[in-house]
Amino acid sequence: MNYIITGNTYNSKFINELAQRSDIIAMNGEELEQSDIVFSPADKVYVPSETSLSIVMDRMQDKNYVEGINKLKNKYFCREVLSSIYPDFYFAKATLAEIPGLEFGDKKVVIKPLKGFFGTGVRIADKDTDLHQLAYEMNKEVQASVKFFPESILTRDEYIIEEYITGNEYAVDMFFDEHGKPAIMNIYFHPEPEIADYFHLMYYTNKGIFDSYLNTFLSFFIELNLVMNLKSFPIHAEFKLQNGVMVPIELNPMRYGGFGLADITYHSYNFQPIIAYFDDKPADWSAIWETRQKHNYAWILGYNGKDISIDAQSPNHEKFKKHLAEHNEIMDYVPLDYKTNPVFSLSYLKNHNLKLLLELLKTEFNEFFA
Repeated sequence: MNYIITGNTYNSKFINELAQRSDIIAMNGEELEQSDIVFSPADKVYVPSETSLSIVMDRMQDKNYVEGINKLKNKYFCREVLSSIYPDFYFAKATLAEIPGLEFGDKKVVIKPLKGFFGTGVRIADKDTDLHQLAYEMNKEVQASVKFFPESILTRDEYIIEEYITGNEYAVDMFFDEHGKPAIMNIYFHPEPEIADYFHLMYYTNKGIFDSYLNTFLSFFIELNLVMNLKSFPIHAEFKLQNGVMVPIELNPMRYGGFGLADITYHSYNFQPIIAYFDDKPADWSAIWETRQKHNYAWILGYNGKDISIDAQSPNHEKFKKHLAEHNEIMDYVPLDYKTNPVFSLSYLKNHNLKLLLELLKTEFNEFFA
């Protein structure tokens, strides 16, 4: 049987539609807890919201599979796994109280929660950084996100310190098939917005990105699985291209891109990546890009403005859609509950002029609240 176990964050607009198939059961984490369902090694499970991941793991009979999830989800364990591929990569771990006393020498590092989501509590530091102030700010940001993400997703007191990775950022949705072979479901480029508070504003893809990096990512996942030996296992991975080498930032198990990012695969290519995982069918990228050579496809996250009060102000969706549609075709627009999420919408765009698409990186979301 195939299972989709949703959670407290936004999952996908397609979950109920997918569950119409007789071999797919969809439920949320609370419903799973109240059931007597146990996942056998033959079952396939997809967990789009990490708020339900620990519940799912508790119901899995295959302990080797659970171990694989733990190794990827815990950023320190993940770096230990990757050390055979990147033997010179520096990493360590510390508690919040230990951070002010850390010494990095001449290294520039990234400090982030051992388990994290949405870039919460992530900071860059070097020998000149005021670590007392940094620890205070990190803790303040993490505590502010407690209402969105539980301890199983966002650790409060444990942090990983790893060398700072420079370069452009990419993300990959993929799964290892029933034989352990990697199947790429999408590749995204993640450009930086002009306003750092809106870090996840845009991910986009096009044929050029696939032409440049599809084989690179296939080679990485083949090498990873020589260590991990994963089968029937979806992953959302993030990388930076540093000095010509794709270096992984994190590998998120049991799902594709969160907050509806993975739905751009369906909107752009008209195939459903969750079904591809369940049915063990890879994508034919040569055929897909044959008719889409001039298109750019983008996912846009509509943030709650950094200076707005969600108790006193609300988003103007029509104004924001007009802003998006100025140079782009809106394939889909999904309003979200901005009072229970740090964002108010998801947008899926088609574009024929990349320069005009990238103008959206200048967006100030305060302008769309009143």
